[in-house]
Amino acid sequence: MTKRTKEKIMTAAIELFNVNGTGEVSTNHIAKEIGISPGNLYYHFKNKEEIIRAIFDQMVADYNAIWSWANDKNEFSFDDIRTILKKSFELEWQYRFFYRELIVLMKNDPELKMMHKHVQQHRIKQQSQLLHRFVEMGVLKGDRIEDHFDSLLKISWIISNYWLSFLESSGVEKVTEEMLEEGIDLIMMNFKPYFSIEEE
Repeated sequence: MTKRTKEKIMTAAIELFNVNGTGEVSTNHIAKEIGISPGNLYYHFKNKEEIIRAIFDQMVADYNAIWSWANDKNEFSFDDIRTILKKSFELEWQYRFFYRELIVLMKNDPELKMMHKHVQQHRIKQQSQLLHRFVEMGVLKGDRIEDHFDSLLKISWIISNYWLSFLESSGVEKVTEEMLEEGIDLIMMNFKPYFSIEEE
């Protein structure tokens, strides 16, 4: 029951944060959303920052599942690569409050900032290793492509992590999950000159 309550708290927090932003949501709001007392919530989490850190850990675990799937594959099609990106963008939508407020959240919580720093370094290393595998498999090719790895990764990282913020700051009346497809297209376009496989 304790684990279930903790999961319910996190699920409710994600939903409320996505709709209202973390600044407008208190622990009392979260407790009320799932019908428990504030005291019951504090039994599981000391404060809102601790809830956000737990959500971040959950998000990292969800991303790890995508990378495990990618690492287990011995060959890749064009659609496989797009699937990796699509699954990643789906998680960004699921945890969209985090991407909207990343800078502020890290500024307000040094522990979260350190957690994010380590995960980002690890994730970029994973992505670099995957690109090297693509070259070895012949999925990517081109003169001196490995000289461009850092730039390709940085461009893709920026598009992936800040595409939602770009959409919301561009005057779109309502951002929907379907609009994330353009972000996927931009990342694919980033690698298009180096693909040796065809779109199916």
